[in-house]
Amino acid sequence: MTDFKSTAIKVALKSLFRKKGITYEDIAEQLDCSVPTVKRIMGPEELTLTRLLQLCEIAEVELAELDSMTREASIDNSKFTPEQEKFLSKNRTFFAYLMKLFSGDSPKQIADKYKLTQRSTDKYLVGLENNGLIKVGRGLKVRTSLKAIPHLGKGPLGRVYFEGFIQCGARFFIEVIKTAMAEPDSAKERTSSKFGIHVGKLSKPSYDRWVSEYERLLHELIRTSAYEEKSRPEEELKSVVVMHGHTLLPNDFPHLEILENTTGTIPNIQ
Repeated sequence: MTDFKSTAIKVALKSLFRKKGITYEDIAEQLDCSVPTVKRIMGPEELTLTRLLQLCEIAEVELAELDSMTREASIDNSKFTPEQEKFLSKNRTFFAYLMKLFSGDSPKQIADKYKLTQRSTDKYLVGLENNGLIKVGRGLKVRTSLKAIPHLGKGPLGRVYFEGFIQCGARFFIEVIKTAMAEPDSAKERTSSKFGIHVGKLSKPSYDRWVSEYERLLHELIRTSAYEEKSRPEEELKSVVVMHGHTLLPNDFPHLEILENTTGTIPNIQ
């Protein structure tokens, strides 16, 4: 868990404890530990998943709900400046590097993963620092200037990000489907997957109910995944990938015809 995310979660938990009138003495009693230990847990000590689940139980809050609260609190209207957005949208590799820093990776971890030379690492860090996107402290410790990834908006950076996100997801599932098609029936378990597009008509209240239930199930999947990733042996786990998108549009929305031609167009035959 990154330092910032751990801190944000603790802030949200402290707020819940205050609202519910739960004291550190109450927490210590339920955790069967001392008050100083609770202060360390809620202070500088690293927050483990086990401790987090225990604190959620005391605060009577689901992990997915706490995660949503943390995300909302972390946005705090922070955003890239127009100059930063212009730089990142024109230099997508720098944007990708910055996103890895936001996720908690260090420059060394990024270099090891992508086999970057020291020269390349230096160029990334200098470029991001010159644009006010990171700060380099003592011991070359790097931190992002903003505490959390800001909302990317509808500008050039938002378009670059979401177009790339969707294209990479589509390419990934194309490869998954190709692999599944090439495997014999006896190997189906290796790439168990479902992919499809449904186009129908629905009232907005019905659509809103479906979205609410869908998001509940998605949060449950995320919560279970986070728990099992920490609690189960690696050999028992498989990678789960969920790519989702849904929308409610006017019936005359012009781009609906793209979906009508999923299997191909039907031209006149001469």
